[in-house]
Amino acid sequence: MNNKIKRITLCCSIVLTLAACSNPPSRKNYDYALSQGQIELAEKISLEEGVDATTDTATELLWSLEAGAILRIANQVDRSTKVLDGSELLIKDDETQNLASSSLSQAASMVVNDNVMSYTPRVYDRVMVNTYKALNFWQQANFSDARVEWNRVDDRQRRAAEYFSKEINAQKSEVKSNNIGNSYSQSMEALEGAGIDVSKWAPYDGYINPASLYLHGLYFLINSESAADYNKAKESLKRAYALTRSNQVRADITLANKGRSVAPGVWVIFENGLASRKVERRIDLPLILLTNKVAYTGMALPVLESGAPAYPYLSVNGSQKTESLASMDKIIEGEFKTEFNGILIKEISRAVLKTAAQATMMNSDNKTVKLIGALTGVAQAVSTQADIRSWHALPYDFQVAYVKWPKGGQIQVSPPGGAAINVDLPATPQPVVVYVRVVNASSAPQINVLTSKNAI
Repeated sequence: MNNKIKRITLCCSIVLTLAACSNPPSRKNYDYALSQGQIELAEKISLEEGVDATTDTATELLWSLEAGAILRIANQVDRSTKVLDGSELLIKDDETQNLASSSLSQAASMVVNDNVMSYTPRVYDRVMVNTYKALNFWQQANFSDARVEWNRVDDRQRRAAEYFSKEINAQKSEVKSNNIGNSYSQSMEALEGAGIDVSKWAPYDGYINPASLYLHGLYFLINSESAADYNKAKESLKRAYALTRSNQVRADITLANKGRSVAPGVWVIFENGLASRKVERRIDLPLILLTNKVAYTGMALPVLESGAPAYPYLSVNGSQKTESLASMDKIIEGEFKTEFNGILIKEISRAVLKTAAQATMMNSDNKTVKLIGALTGVAQAVSTQADIRSWHALPYDFQVAYVKWPKGGQIQVSPPGGAAINVDLPATPQPVVVYVRVVNASSAPQINVLTSKNAI
């Protein structure tokens, strides 16, 4: 029996070690660097954690997503694209992963928590990877590759609603098949009692990212090569307007309806702040099987903490302000709301499994078995941790403004109360996008000019 105790103790030690790795120091340091606008430090950490130093090959999905976004902010466009290419390959691996390997990971997660599994990319992750790659190519006037990426963005957006429809149906079936209906209902009540209001999270219709949809339409409007491109622009802009009711999007639809080259002008796109992120919330778990002899029972769930804008708006030429186009927070919240039921169902099932084993041992007449049960209770308490991983370098929201082509070939962009930044435009008047990324008020704006194919 002593050997058995040693084995159980070893297992508990392993569980505790795994649990301690769920929120490593690198993530805390990275988040701190972002919060302070220390882009170089954030870049260093994300590259060390997720990218091979010699080849710039992505080795860990979530960290490579962070690195790809941070490299864009640092204006290392070629390197950003290469890292995001690697991220996309890892996403494809996730989509086609070996079922046996997936089953093994799922089994391990039921014993510990979901942090032992590889990060599963969200739909918005997939869309933003291709959006950022498309913007990188557009910035470099590589219009052929930008076109490919925008088409991929469109394809991913169109598949989003179908994916979540299947996910919702699967969750309903799981509640019925696992006979956890009562525990599910009681858990939802406990969440409401803990101040977690799942109902307030709502996706854009069809789980669409309006910013990516708008940028897709704007790209084909400015860089149209045929009547078919104007139709693409018109379709995307109409869909974006239906979601956003943006005055600027409505004006762009008018341009697309004309079906001819667009006059010189400047669209200012403001990618603003940092998006919402997940934090852990622990609640008591109302399960029928529990007894007062169980050392620990409960569950840990991820909940969303709102993101933060860098500024409420940007002023363009001292008078015009950027207006809201799309909220990345709303996109994240909408997907999370749909996935939350699945997370809750799994956490209930995991807690039942762990607590049933604990209860059996704790209710035994054998003192040694009771001891093992106590150790199991300690392991359960520590290993009950929520998976709070998400892509933190995404923005809080996207904003847009439009001004006519200035006579001096220059516009000014400024945050509220801040100094104006002069932005030089191309020598040849043309429709362009001035793309502004600001992480927070502590960091300098990154500004790039995206030109038109038809002016080259």
